Amino acid sequence: MKKIHTNVIKQLAELLNQLSSQNYSQSLCVLNGSSIGQHTRHIIEFYQCLLKGHKSGVIDYDARERNFLLENDLSFTLQTIEDIVTGIEAVSDIAEPLLLAVSYEANHKAYIDTSFMRELVYLIEHSIHHYALIRIGLQENFKEVVIPENFGVAYSTIQYREEQFG
Repeated sequence: MKKIHTNVIKQLAELLNQLSSQNYSQSLCVLNGSSIGQHTRHIIEFYQCLLKGHKSGVIDYDARERNFLLENDLSFTLQTIEDIVTGIEAVSDIAEPLLLAVSYEANHKAYIDTSFMRELVYLIEHSIHHYALIRIGLQENFKEVVIPENFGVAYSTIQYREEQFG
């Protein structure tokens, strides 16, 4: 599971390496004014919350730092991705029980049983969803960027297409 997950996040780094810093942080109409950097920050901060929660025992995705360096400084972002890969690979027990903090009402948090592995599965799907949006931004604005065929496509969709179309 960890290998699949680190491959997913490394896909993002490989794509970002093709962008200039200006393109990375540029507001894009097709993304409703968001940038590739803003979507990337969002993805990365979910991973950071998972790693922080692994240490504390409670994962809280709402407690993201919202670090603007991640959406504006491409070098910092690429280093942070490497740190996340290292952090994921360092987790020895991915089945370890954790709690997930959720808050859908003001001043009320609920805690749900989960595990590092379950949250990795969630973050794969969450990341791929944002990759699909990043892909749209790249295709519309940065045609020189080479986008892998399956970037932003769910694993189940890739498998389905292979079964149907060989």
